[in-house]
Amino acid sequence: MQPTNDQTQGLYRLCYRLTNVIYPGWPYKNVELVRLDQRTGNLYLLAEDDLDFEIKPTGGYEP
Repeated sequence: MQPTNDQTQGLYRLCYRLTNVIYPGWPYKNVELVRLDQRTGNLYLLAEDDLDFEIKPTGGYEP
């Protein structure tokens, strides 16, 4: 199973936001893990120890 094009674009946007300080007061975060769940088709992203995101096949993500 491969991520959808929308998921790939959502992952790129999310990684850009996490690893670049684009908002004042939002510190840089390391992206630790990206994994595709074969059962649901969702991408999971773990950033540092306190942030995790789920990227749906439509490209939308939520913490």
